[in-house]
Amino acid sequence: MESVPKIREIWLDEEINDQEFADTINSIYKQECYIYAIIPEWEEELLAELSNDFVVFNKIPFPLTRIFPRTMGYVGYIKDSNKQYVYEFYLLHSTIDFLVFSDTDASQYLNNINKKNIDIYKIFESNKIPHITIGPDCQWLNVVQY
Repeated sequence: MESVPKIREIWLDEEINDQEFADTINSIYKQECYIYAIIPEWEEELLAELSNDFVVFNKIPFPLTRIFPRTMGYVGYIKDSNKQYVYEFYLLHSTIDFLVFSDTDASQYLNNINKKNIDIYKIFESNKIPHITIGPDCQWLNVVQY
């Protein structure tokens, strides 16, 4: 029998600050939180800030329909034990389309992300890995559990 994911939405205050957001993630993931993302190369400041913590698996071109002129993206993750980066990624969600939070180390699947298969969300869905995504306009979190 196929397991159906349980999805719940957590609505966020429009004026949520970094501590409130970290507390929200902490209420879901008590221990560490992995942040999986494809960061566009033009996010130079973010990449420089994360240089010691962001583990890069691959560099791939974004599809032409997504960003013009064509740009490259860095596929990787951060193990954020102190939840120090969760809010920053939340704020950057509008420029980092491919972003997932999880308490599971899914790094072994990141090699499957390439220019033909850029959908990071499908990795979590097809492998039934619990995760969190951010809803449109950062209004809520989608918490997916299996």
